[in-house]
Amino acid sequence: MTGAQVLNVIMARIGTGSGVTSINTEVDGVLYDITSRADFYTSVSTINTVVDQYEYDEPEGLKRIYECSISGVGLLEKKTYRDYLKALADGTAAIAAQPLYYARRHGRIYMWPVPDAVYAVDVDFAGFHPETWTDILLGPEFNEAIFEGVLAALYRGQLFEKLRLNNKKITNRDILEDVTQDQDVTTDTDADGTADDKTVTVDDGFTGSVNTDDDAEAMTYEFDKSFPEISKHAEAYEAEITKLIDNLEQDIETVLVEYRDI
Repeated sequence: MTGAQVLNVIMARIGTGSGVTSINTEVDGVLYDITSRADFYTSVSTINTVVDQYEYDEPEGLKRIYECSISGVGLLEKKTYRDYLKALADGTAAIAAQPLYYARRHGRIYMWPVPDAVYAVDVDFAGFHPETWTDILLGPEFNEAIFEGVLAALYRGQLFEKLRLNNKKITNRDILEDVTQDQDVTTDTDADGTADDKTVTVDDGFTGSVNTDDDAEAMTYEFDKSFPEISKHAEAYEAEITKLIDNLEQDIETVLVEYRDI
């Protein structure tokens, strides 16, 4: 599914008159959140080692590594960064050979013994959804969660800002401008010699004197911050996430059962 397809669904649900034209930020945020909840996004990235080089960049968005392996050779053993430092200190890491161990630290992967040749190391990992994408890298079972998550984000952000009338104040000046429209108005000079007061004649013989420079608050009205659409879509989003996690856990249990039966 592409970003344009998500936008089409969102516009169909909120209406084209909403003023929303871009949902890129909302989609990116939802994809990150979904893939932070569980290991929904997994991938394999290949690191080609360099002779006499220990450290390499981790794959983008990596959360955790399942395993590192050299094709046709076998798995690298997972170690701690302190193990790596000990190997450096005692000199065993510097003995050039095929890497046997790996460790992670601050976005880097360390392999030792230091490579004596170029090896293709496959990193099997769970991660966050990539920030740069053309098609969303999650299956169709995630579509409804994405839609509801984007809607919740829109009602918290873009749409909330468009709809809210938070602490909107109406002053005497505002009221006068409305009342005097198409009415008879005369101006009186006040004691200071400035024409600040207007006598307004309206229907039913009503007359009143209002200071046109009066910004005193006459009325306040607010947009309810507990806008129901926010909680509605947030709850639907969380319900979809719960279903996805349950399905993932069932899939993992099925794999474990099949593995034990081998």
